[in-house]
Amino acid sequence: MKTKGKHGKIREGLTLIEITVVMLILGSLMAILYSSIGNRGEGEKKLKLKNDSAVLKTALERYLEVYDKYPSEEQGLQALIEKPDDDKIGDDYEPIIREKAVLKDPWKTPYVLKFEGAVPQIVTLGDDKKEGGEGKAKDFNILSPDDYPAAFR
Repeated sequence: MKTKGKHGKIREGLTLIEITVVMLILGSLMAILYSSIGNRGEGEKKLKLKNDSAVLKTALERYLEVYDKYPSEEQGLQALIEKPDDDKIGDDYEPIIREKAVLKDPWKTPYVLKFEGAVPQIVTLGDDKKEGGEGKAKDFNILSPDDYPAAFR
């Protein structure tokens, strides 16, 4: 910025105060953007859980409709993509879903297929990727919204 000094000369450059003000403004903007991006990550995980829940629930229902049974716990959700080793499923097997990414939770860990009686459950191990845990690390059935930790409801 050009300004006239005491002696009528034009000086060029910014004062220390002007530079400080600009740095404070930039720092504030970066802090706001960083906090927005951090929160968005949790929102994306929540959205993926709900989307995966809907896709996998529909896929399991379709598998039941076509093959008269659910995949076993041993076959897992992989049976929705690849023909399982099962004599009752013929050579005309068609994948129920084609996108492998839906078989992994937001933390890139494969979902686990379990059954409570005859009712299928699709379990995520949570953000710690280990069995057990509390809060965001809790294992929960993605087909049951009541099981979701508070952070993902």
